[in-house]
Amino acid sequence: MSSLTNTIPSFCDLPVEIFYCQIFIHFDYSWVFRVFRLICKSCNRMATKNSFSYSFGNECTVYLENNTIRTRKFVECCEKGYFHSLKALRVCGGQELSQYSKDMDLVDDDNEMDDQHLDNVLMTRKDRYLNCFPNLQKLELTKRYFDDSIVKGIANSQNLKNLTHLNLCQSQVHDQSFQMIASPLFSNLTYLNLNDTKIGVKSVKIISSSPYFSKLKDLQLAGCRLGNALLFEISQSSHLKNLTSLNLNRNDLSFDGVKCIGQSSVFDHLTCLTLDGNNISQEGVQYLANCENLSNIEEFSIEFNANNFLTPMSSVLAIFKGHMKKIKSFRFLPDSYSELQEFLACKNITSLKSLNLYVCRVLNDEFEGLKLLVNCPNLSQLETLKIGYPNIRNFKPLITTEYMKNLTILDAAGNGMKSSDLIAISKTFPKLKELNISSQYEITIDSVIESLNHFQYLEKLFMEGVDLVSCEKVEQFASHHAVQRLVSFSFTHQRGFVNALFGSSSKLENLTYLNVRAVKSLELEDVQVLSTQKLAKLSCLYLPKSTLKDLKKPMIALLKNSPYLIRLNDGERDRLEGVLFY
Repeated sequence: MSSLTNTIPSFCDLPVEIFYCQIFIHFDYSWVFRVFRLICKSCNRMATKNSFSYSFGNECTVYLENNTIRTRKFVECCEKGYFHSLKALRVCGGQELSQYSKDMDLVDDDNEMDDQHLDNVLMTRKDRYLNCFPNLQKLELTKRYFDDSIVKGIANSQNLKNLTHLNLCQSQVHDQSFQMIASPLFSNLTYLNLNDTKIGVKSVKIISSSPYFSKLKDLQLAGCRLGNALLFEISQSSHLKNLTSLNLNRNDLSFDGVKCIGQSSVFDHLTCLTLDGNNISQEGVQYLANCENLSNIEEFSIEFNANNFLTPMSSVLAIFKGHMKKIKSFRFLPDSYSELQEFLACKNITSLKSLNLYVCRVLNDEFEGLKLLVNCPNLSQLETLKIGYPNIRNFKPLITTEYMKNLTILDAAGNGMKSSDLIAISKTFPKLKELNISSQYEITIDSVIESLNHFQYLEKLFMEGVDLVSCEKVEQFASHHAVQRLVSFSFTHQRGFVNALFGSSSKLENLTYLNVRAVKSLELEDVQVLSTQKLAKLSCLYLPKSTLKDLKKPMIALLKNSPYLIRLNDGERDRLEGVLFY
């Protein structure tokens, strides 16, 4: 400890347990200095990452890797008060942590207890670590191994009274335990995520009828398969008057269900409504488009309904000619030039900031749809444009557009773009933060490198199919100052250039997403390179499957045992098989 404090004096502010606790054993010291300095109770505050600040400021993601030792050390740190100032906690790999709630003698909900008896119960609970976060506002305990026991533990933790966000997505929560959350302890909740849980209509009735949920603004109930009764219960609520965001994807809703929306003031303030994966007919979509109480909607999605992959054109036109005049993002697929014309004539598209026309054949050179699109004054506010795979060969209309000057995201994947087009695009749109040029086989690595001189803010680059040519070219790309900003990157592995991409001179050190496509299988040495400190921020990694079966297990073992790749698969590296390899 003394040698560390001599080099960085501020480390003396950290309790010694933080250094030797197995949760944080895989950090590099500069990261700890930036993120976990001043974490101790005496300072009562915690520094956050410099480049990636969170909305709550003091946010911590703990990677327990479903490991007993890590879990025990984490609980010890909680009970010693090191996280008293924490405002947001996300637990990854918490299977052993969930067991703390399952192992203890649960409180009999039917018995009334006096305060002294309740205090005694809390003192004997193995999951009393939940009561060690008096300033916590955001709690995320997702995954299948968290169940009704954890809900009971949360409900018995009086120090969680400041919670505003509770995320129990994909947990095994049922109606019986959920009713415990409807209490004064959780009356400050503004965000509740119960996506893909086991709750029934009874839980929705509790949410809708309890005054303790009156502050809810964002309610996530996707994948609960509750049918039209879900919307009926919400529509009858006299408390959910502050809802602004509602996710009801995959709930077997039909036209009869969505009728409740137009008949209730509960939905008056919605700005986000997602209804994907239901059974809502075109008649139902047109009904929603004419609901006056949905005039504040900014995000609206109703794809994969009634056996339709995307929203039918008649429904699209109804939406953009109805009361929804603030929609910011939309995806559709016109079948003809005339359909595209009719869409672009809608006045309501002036609010759009994101437009997805992926695989739209109308945009190719034969139909000249791209020229019509980029010269539409109604789309002058557009920031995201996705026009991948229509095989456009003439990008001049996009390069010379007078209206789409504010693009920050451009998806132009698919064959047809030339190197000169890419360079011209980099000059026309220097503020791009995300660029997809995958499958653009005519683009050279030299043009990619030159374009980086113009892209000032690029954070995501997808260039699968671009020939990397040689180790020298790869090193030139990887050492370019602009790639240091990249957090997402995909490329095609062709000639064993992994070492050149992530070697000592590489600036690809901030990646959180890496997708390695394959013409040639990776070697064990390549995976070894990927298992180093330079890629310590990775949370998503996709690798090509080895053609040699005897190499698969050693590759997975390297990834599992890397002291740096602790964030992969949400920290559950014991479940990497079948996840990382395609």
